[in-house]
Amino acid sequence: MAGMKDVAKLAGVGMGTVSRVLNDSGYVSDDARERVNEAMNALNYTPNYSAQSLKSQKTKLVGLFVPTINHPFFCMIAQYLESMLDEAGYKLMLVCSQNKVEKEDNIIHLIAQNRMDGAIFFTHQNHDDISPDYPIVTMDRHLGEHIPCITSDNYDASRRAVEYMLERGCKKLGYFGGRPGVESEVTLRLEAYRDVMRERGMEERVLFEPIEHGLEGEFAEKFLEQFGDCDGAFVSGDVLALKLYYQAVKNGKNVPQDFKIISYDGILSEWFDKPKFTSVRQDSEKISAAIVEQLVNKINKRQFQQKIIISSEFIVGETT
Repeated sequence: MAGMKDVAKLAGVGMGTVSRVLNDSGYVSDDARERVNEAMNALNYTPNYSAQSLKSQKTKLVGLFVPTINHPFFCMIAQYLESMLDEAGYKLMLVCSQNKVEKEDNIIHLIAQNRMDGAIFFTHQNHDDISPDYPIVTMDRHLGEHIPCITSDNYDASRRAVEYMLERGCKKLGYFGGRPGVESEVTLRLEAYRDVMRERGMEERVLFEPIEHGLEGEFAEKFLEQFGDCDGAFVSGDVLALKLYYQAVKNGKNVPQDFKIISYDGILSEWFDKPKFTSVRQDSEKISAAIVEQLVNKINKRQFQQKIIISSEFIVGETT
């Protein structure tokens, strides 16, 4: 089996050059890098990543915490993250934790033991033992000023959506959303709805409760039972919006003539041809790029931004 010495000899370079190519560290000329890569291919050389990890104290492994992968938004952003992390030299471990806090705790312990370089949080669990020094980045949720948080323009985008619904003639507009279990930027969507309704002197119709993924349909039914007189709903997520649409049609409502819907996330068009939802579309690609950039900064103990807000796009579809 070929080793680094064999690669260096065939490429006509020193062992240090081969090491820098493998670890993507330090300066290597394009010509030398090409010769090293050609030599590795010719010799079918496989780097010993375990040995490299012991030497560098880096595993090149990152954990991604999501409640479930059976969700359009999580699927799309996981795909972007995996690709971008791969380009940055990291492998992604996906953790679908739902309500199993212990699964997340196990990964946090791996970070503490330097057996994982960092993690990305999308979940809604509380953890008391997260050090501010841990290389962690979150989407929407707050873990403290030393943990970067990447989010969309939740308040401003939601406010525009609610005002649009009222301009379209809604008189009894409701809000339907899942309540996070931790402090989160997501709650700004409800805050924007309430501010607009209060300013207009209009009655609020709110269902804002913790919703376990997979039970969205039951909560959509509950919303329509509780607010049967609604002529529209601003919904905090795509899956909830889709379930609400199905339930409204089942109840005999005509969308959008009788009942208008706007969803937040805006990726249902990637999964379903009909209906085309009016939505606040988060820029998943830019969000993912910001997450990866800040995580790599944290891992390498470089300066990072504590909070980054990515602008969303308002898409007019068939549901308003």
